[in-house]
Amino acid sequence: MLEKLNGAFPLNAFPKCLQEYIRTARETLNFPEPYTASAMLLATAVAIGNTRVLRVKEGWFIKPILFLALVGEAGTNKSHPISFVLRPLDRINNEHIEAYNKALADYRKLSETTPSSKPKPHQILVSDITTESLVLLHQNNPLRLCLRCDELAGWISNFNRYRKGGDEQLWLSIYSGQPLCVNRKTMDEILSVPDPFICVVGTIQPEILTHTFSGERQSNGFLYRILQARQDGSTKLLWNDKGFPAKLEQYWDGFLRSILDTCDREYSVFNTASEYYFAEDAYFYIQDWQNNWEDALEQEGRPSQVEVFRKIQDYALKFSLILHTMKEAAGGTKPSTIISFDTAVMATLLAEYFFFTALQSLDAIEEQTPQRYPRNQTDFINALPDRFTTAEAVEKGREYGLSERTIKRLLASWKGRLFTWSAHGRYVKIR
Repeated sequence: MLEKLNGAFPLNAFPKCLQEYIRTARETLNFPEPYTASAMLLATAVAIGNTRVLRVKEGWFIKPILFLALVGEAGTNKSHPISFVLRPLDRINNEHIEAYNKALADYRKLSETTPSSKPKPHQILVSDITTESLVLLHQNNPLRLCLRCDELAGWISNFNRYRKGGDEQLWLSIYSGQPLCVNRKTMDEILSVPDPFICVVGTIQPEILTHTFSGERQSNGFLYRILQARQDGSTKLLWNDKGFPAKLEQYWDGFLRSILDTCDREYSVFNTASEYYFAEDAYFYIQDWQNNWEDALEQEGRPSQVEVFRKIQDYALKFSLILHTMKEAAGGTKPSTIISFDTAVMATLLAEYFFFTALQSLDAIEEQTPQRYPRNQTDFINALPDRFTTAEAVEKGREYGLSERTIKRLLASWKGRLFTWSAHGRYVKIR
């Protein structure tokens, strides 16, 4: 199944009106389609926030929290698609900030003569902020937040600024939607967010990504919780005199606002998230999709590839809820809490695209940090013929003091790096 991953972004997963926006942004503004489309997924996820969850089955709920990196060489137009797509949320954010500043000014005037409650800041987007301040802000904005970083490497490098490993664990909790508790150093106070929802978006160059996320952050899977939208640096970005149509920009603004209004209205009825479900055929399709990939990777893939897939597979569930909400807002489906078969199929195509881009990072990291093997394993590798079977490898391994179990584990981990798998139990050395 690995052969079917070709890195093509599945634009047909989006409603036709949004496909037009994405293509037009490429034709007029030189925005690579994977960048614009991925930013739209994130913007929709932020608009949904904590108002909707996907109930996969009893006891298993998924929120559409996305960590997104636009990956490309310098000059591949990474930052502008984020700013352009998030512009409607920026406008709403500024409206909230202006209202807060006005309320704060009124409070300061009145507090001199009349006791009153201090207003709380209301925001959607944040950028340069400490983790402690972010959690404090989230207490006042429980439905949604999005951290926008110019360079994701800066976000990562700040993890250990104040407490070694603490921020990284906190972000892993945020990704999983687990409750947050932060003890403030400056005062006797505990910050708590029982139901966090914070998305992250930013840009990074491939070489910096490889350097930043190698080592422990690669081994603990943090990197592969971040979706990577990639653009080939060889693609030409030629200036032209075409302008982006105002009607499309207005449409996208109205589109996001309608999702925000609809979702917040739903939430206000019971003050809790609405539960969404897969249709029966969609549920069995997405279950078969995951099982088929697990089986294929067990046969064809390396253990590291399996680990990457297990981080990416949850995004198929998140994409299902996001795409369903997009279709609903575009008028492509009647309002319903049931997610269709077609939506589930498109969600898996998106997950496979991001699995492909994650494997590119995995390959780059493994090339940069080649494995060192014990002497008996190195001698065993050299002694193997160009073509061999599992049984032949086990027999040869005994000569070097390696058990059958060890040989089979090594063959699995070396697949794709030292050997290719030509048929069941048959291997060919990579030269």
